[in-house]
Amino acid sequence: MTDSAAAHSGAESPAVVPYAGLSPTEFARWEATARAVAADLAATAVARDRANKDPHEEIGLLRRAGLLGLAVPRAFGGQGANLTQALQVARIISAADGSIGQLIAYHYSNGVWTYILGTRAQWEETARGVAAKGWFQGGVSNPRDQWSEVLHAEDGRTYLNGTRTFATGTAVAQVITATFWDNGRRVHYQLPPDRAGLTAASDWDNLGQRLTASGSVRFDNVVVGEHERLSGLERFGGDADLRDGLRTLFSQLIFINLYLGIAEGALHAAADYVRNNSRAWPESGLERAVDDPYHLVQFGRWSAGISAGVALADKAAGLYQQALEAGEALDAGTWGRLAVIIDEAKVIATDVSLAVTANIYEAMGARATANRYGFDLYWRNARTHTVHDPVSYRAREIGSAVLTGELPRPRVIAEPPRQPAAAVAAE
Repeated sequence: MTDSAAAHSGAESPAVVPYAGLSPTEFARWEATARAVAADLAATAVARDRANKDPHEEIGLLRRAGLLGLAVPRAFGGQGANLTQALQVARIISAADGSIGQLIAYHYSNGVWTYILGTRAQWEETARGVAAKGWFQGGVSNPRDQWSEVLHAEDGRTYLNGTRTFATGTAVAQVITATFWDNGRRVHYQLPPDRAGLTAASDWDNLGQRLTASGSVRFDNVVVGEHERLSGLERFGGDADLRDGLRTLFSQLIFINLYLGIAEGALHAAADYVRNNSRAWPESGLERAVDDPYHLVQFGRWSAGISAGVALADKAAGLYQQALEAGEALDAGTWGRLAVIIDEAKVIATDVSLAVTANIYEAMGARATANRYGFDLYWRNARTHTVHDPVSYRAREIGSAVLTGELPRPRVIAEPPRQPAAAVAAE
């Protein structure tokens, strides 16, 4: 493929089909691998959460298991999973450890970003690095950060400056996608995080998702080359706003599967505790806690809510892949209907994850609040990430579609105002 055709137009080379998918038999083997990794993570999740260290070892575990390259095309050395399968694996990991589930989901998402934003050559280079070298992809893309700038010097060099927050995975990555404002437009560079002038602060110390390395990153005259700027959309022949808007929709999909995974993990942990530790309440007249009708109703409703969320999440992922494969043919109606379905899944996943993780104690009983169990980890993780962006705005989009027929359009984010120099210095 020539350089001029490198932007993804929807007509990929027959030899390289992005996200082609594994057969049921093949995927079953990778599900088993993911569950084995999840079991290892679950055994130490509480202790690692309390230690709050950057997750180098955990990323190594994912790398050795081959999960980082799961969604890379086989032609580039990966496993060739489709996006539904990749998200299902992320959900399995999230059930064991929400932090590491977020990391692998974001890794897959950053791969999608490279595919959408980059040229064919840029996408292939990164995908091969993930498959052959075990690269983990991090990101610096919070659009609400109030100070960042791109300086184009007379010597032809480009310099990145600014302090960025929520730089998930940057401290443990081999390649990052960094988004900056450049004279009113957003630009994206892909570079190694060990570039001179780039410093990860390792200052993430939050209520939950503590092992996601989501702290701040500082850029001090970080030099980037034009070849590192992801420029594929500039040569995209269709509606570039719709194509670019698919990045936001995939971000929502990874949130959905993260929340559902955390909810599944909490449900299974609570059920195991009730089976093996809980005592029947004296007024129940029962010998076993598992026979308490109130517990049965609770677990039945929680399980139904999670199953509904999973079904909608998988449906949304399949429709998303169709939209991605549509290339230049993607139209506003298809984009908007997809956004509504993803919004619906987001609302369900948010509600059920918070309900399950907060209320499992009602079934487990007072002794389950002992810190040695660490059941609060599920709620802390769900609560921390579900405020990432207000779910009410997703519900509003759904309501607008239902009541007025107005479908969502890609969200436009304006450049934040520049902070005063004194405020920047105080950060």
